[in-house]
Parts: sequence; structure tokens; C-alpha cells
Amino acid sequence: MSRECGSEHDAWHSLFDALCNDRGWYDNNHPASELCARLGKNTRQDFEAAKKKLRAWRSGRRLPLRRNLAMLSALLEIGHDPELERRWMALYRRAAMPEGSEDADIAAPAMGRGSRAIGGWVMAGLALLLGSGVVYAAISGGKNTALAALPQVSFEGYVRVPVGASHLVHGALETCESEPPAWNEVVDTLPETPYGTLSDGGIARKVVRRCGAERLVRGIMFTGVAPGTAELRLFGDYLKIDVITTQPEPAEGKLNGV
Repeated sequence: MSRECGSEHDAWHSLFDALCNDRGWYDNNHPASELCARLGKNTRQDFEAAKKKLRAWRSGRRLPLRRNLAMLSALLEIGHDPELERRWMALYRRAAMPEGSEDADIAAPAMGRGSRAIGGWVMAGLALLLGSGVVYAAISGGKNTALAALPQVSFEGYVRVPVGASHLVHGALETCESEPPAWNEVVDTLPETPYGTLSDGGIARKVVRRCGAERLVRGIMFTGVAPGTAELRLFGDYLKIDVITTQPEPAEGKLNGV
């Protein structure tokens, strides 16, 4: 795409869509395959999730995370044209800044919900991952204190959950260096079971075996709805969940046979 063509677009999603069309990507099959290949993902669910993201990005319903923006820039070879690259980044920053944006992928507030992070990347990233309340704790009490306040996922492959109760059963993380994915990035990849529901457990801590250390993850919460055994595969890991009913304790008189 020429510099002149890029300057015709005043919205990031419009420019992105035009660049895709310029590549001959009139649908999202090819870019979704490219994204999955670069991320090392190869399942049908991964492919469909990538297509869903691309549709949202191209239509302007959502903005990509910065790591995904970098991936798209590489796919489209944005860096080969400095003028186009400046336009690309300027439109992205502008799209990220409007007050009341519904996009949850970028720029969580660092000083309350009414304002945006404008400081260094470290604090912006911390605000994105932890939310404003924990950011305040990190500033006043240190990063380790803030992280320790987060719930911890203890993945053991087997869980017992009473009907009506909820339990953090797993955590999602793309790479050891990446930030936790947004809920909308993982929800379409989760299995279903009649014995319970899987929901967003928020940002949590988990020892990730492939990383050899504790990392921030997107928590996966399981809530029991019916007694039975759910056998699930989450992010390549097998998980067995026994959903049980809790029996009320008998009255003291009944215990004594009265």
C-alpha cells in the first residue's frame, strides 16, 4: 500500500482492513493461519478463535493487544514503509485513548476508571494486568506485595467441587513472556460440560511448568451445577472434576436416636 493510500484512512481498523485487502486477504482464513503458525497453535479451535479476533479488529469492534499488534505489523510488513508505520501507530494510539472505550484489550486505567495510563510502559502494563486497586498497592507497598494479593491457581489435575460452589481450576497463558490473555481470547476455546460452567476467574498467579516459575495467568473458574464427573481438557491438560452434593449434618437428637 502506498503512503497516499494509507493517509486516506482516519481509523486504525479501516487502515488494517485496507492493508489486508491489499494483500488479497478478503476473508480471514489466510491471516488466521499465519497468526496460529507464528504462535505455535494448530488446533481447529485456535484457528476459529483467530478468525473471530480478526473479524473484531477489522470491523473496529475491538483493538488488538500490543503483542498482537506487533504480530500484525510483522505479517503486513508495516516496518518496510516508515510513513505507513507512523500512520499505523498514530491511529492505533488514537483509537486506544477515547474516553469510555469499550475495548478491554488495551489501556486499563492506572489512576481510576476515568483516566488512562500515560506514564512508562512498566506502569501501563501493570495497570493492564492488575487493575487500578492493585496498582495502588504496587506503588505503595511494592510489586511483590501486590502480586501476593492475587488468587493462586493450584493445578493438580483433580478437583472436588460442591454443587453451587466455584473453584479456580486452571490458568491461561500464551507464552512465558506474554501477559495474561483477555477473557474473550480464551472463552471460545473452552469445553462444555453438563456438570458445571467455566467462567472468567480474573488475573491470578500460577506456577507454569513450562516456564519453571510463577506467572500471571487468566484464571479459569469452574462452578458446579449438577452432581457428576466432568473430564475436561484445558490448554492441553487433562482435568477431572467431581461435582458433589453436600449433605446437611443431622440434628443432634437424630444422631442419638431420639
